[in-house]
Amino acid sequence: MYSSVPVPASPTSLVVVTPNPVGFAFMAEDVLAYYASVGYECTDASPSAHATGYMVQSCERLDPAGRVLTIGLVTDPGGTLGNAFASVEAVEGESILEPVDALDPLSGFLGAMLGSDRAAGMVEWLASHAGDTYAEISEGGLRIATYTAAEDDHSTIFVELANQAYLEAPVPPDG
Repeated sequence: MYSSVPVPASPTSLVVVTPNPVGFAFMAEDVLAYYASVGYECTDASPSAHATGYMVQSCERLDPAGRVLTIGLVTDPGGTLGNAFASVEAVEGESILEPVDALDPLSGFLGAMLGSDRAAGMVEWLASHAGDTYAEISEGGLRIATYTAAEDDHSTIFVELANQAYLEAPVPPDG
């Protein structure tokens, strides 16, 4: 199910794409196509458990060390990104994922979400906070957070970006 293909730092293609200056830089389908092209296996979209009317699609692969890399994109009914997340999970038996081991894929994900210019400043912030139980910052109309699975569980490190519409969306009754 997983591939161990190296992940480039940000989406590349033959077509020159100009990132949006605020919000998410690229369309969800372009980001999904990029991650599929570098060996991630993606699920079909399903309803979000966290925001009514939104759909979530996730993709996974293994890195060369055997860590599970996951990305997820959450879109509104019109297909516009509202939330995006990525995580790096420690290899089996490793109780603490060292932040340096998560930085490459998570900073690459920031590039895929923000574009390389906007992500550059956020990578420095991420490097300072990856492995924190929770830290957040705002940039270009997005809330960007990094966190661990739980206060006492540092085996997975996440980065998540969300726009205001997603943050204000009601939680589904069964969510």
